[in-house]
This record gives sequence, structure tokens and C-alpha cells, in this order.
Amino acid sequence: MLEEALQHFDGSVVVISHDRYFISKVATTIVAIEDKKLVKYGGDYKFYMDKSKDFKAKVEARYFSGGARIGNAPVVDLEELKKPKKNFGGAKTANMVTRKDKGIKNAKRNKPS
Repeated sequence: MLEEALQHFDGSVVVISHDRYFISKVATTIVAIEDKKLVKYGGDYKFYMDKSKDFKAKVEARYFSGGARIGNAPVVDLEELKKPKKNFGGAKTANMVTRKDKGIKNAKRNKPS
């Protein structure tokens, strides 16, 4: 909804966002701060990434730095998670508990005479 409104807006808008998908949808010009200077790129985010090789290398390095650890992650069996948990003889719901007044009985028993 916001993307469509900005795409059809005739004026200028300054957008500061971490959402690269959003920027690529709404931006027609990218102004980046590089080496303490403003650098203007006439195009969307993909155009900016293609033109700025330094920045592209930095972004990709952040995403793939933990790639080696992904192989060590435990495998989770989703079918096993869907199975109902075993009931070890207890009540199935809180309403089925029969000794709701247990705390009162213990308080009477521990009361000094």
C-alpha cells in the first residue's frame, strides 16, 4: 500500500530504511554517503549495488560470514513436533484437577494449635 502510494507520488521523498526490498520498489535515485561525501546514483537499489562494488562486497560479506555454521545446525523433524505430547497420568486440563483446595488443607494442617 505504501509502496504503491510512493510510486505514484509526483514529489520528492527522502527515505532512510534498512529494508532493501522496499527501497528497490520505491527509489528512483539513491544518494549514498561514501568517504564522507554524498554520491548520487540514478536508479533503484539494484542499480546502486551494481555500480558500488565496494559496498556490495561489504553487504555480501555480512550475510555469508556465518555460512559455515549452518551445516552444524541440528536437523528438526517437523512431523515429530506435530505429534501430541504424552500424558503421564495427569489431568488433561486445569478444570479436571480434583483437589483444587489442597493449599487450604495444607494451611490448616500447618496451623499452630
